[in-house]
Amino acid sequence: MSRRHPGRPASPPGAAARPPALSAPPARPPSVVHIALTVTRNAVGPVGILFLGWSAANMVILYFADTMVGIWAVFAAVGFKFSNADPRQGWRAALEGALTGITVSLLLAAFTAVPLGIPVVMFLGASGLGWRQVAADSGLRSGIGVIAGIGLLTAVRHVLALADGQAGDALVKRTFAILMTRWALVLMAFYLLVGLLGRFGLYVIVLIYAGASVWSELAPDRFARLIPDRRPAGSA
Repeated sequence: MSRRHPGRPASPPGAAARPPALSAPPARPPSVVHIALTVTRNAVGPVGILFLGWSAANMVILYFADTMVGIWAVFAAVGFKFSNADPRQGWRAALEGALTGITVSLLLAAFTAVPLGIPVVMFLGASGLGWRQVAADSGLRSGIGVIAGIGLLTAVRHVLALADGQAGDALVKRTFAILMTRWALVLMAFYLLVGLLGRFGLYVIVLIYAGASVWSELAPDRFARLIPDRRPAGSA
């Protein structure tokens, strides 16, 4: 005769016993070394402006380029995914998917750059800086080239992440949310400071971007949810 535990219903015949549900462990706080490296890396821009004579205007332009290239990399990966190209079918399929992703991403990035970049143009104009003066800096051109190269590698990484399924989708969505949230904080500062602080406002913009970058790297999930998604649950 089988014994039943009092107060616990018997399992139906043939049903496998379910293991107890395991809750996901809480995220471990970043180590002191990680915090120090993150702060040091993002402090390069402000320190260079304050002590090495770097141009604050050029640094803001580099921050904008970094944001737009990051957004482009996400669009390129999503475009490659929706092209249904399978690299296992050969280089032609991979090339077709890459061209589709690049074309779609360039159009979407150009469309996105208009509302995100207009405040930059307005602020530089209010600060009395001309585009010829800004573009004459060879360091700015080199910086944009480095950002573009990193963007290509990031796009490939996003493509591989999206191929992993839901986990990769969540990672790419979080990356996009971080990029948009960080620049949204910068835009708030743009609209509050334009015409009021002149060139000094550029220093504030650099500090805000650097601080937001540190926050997004140390607490990416919390930073990505800083601006809540108000879409219906089924539309995500």
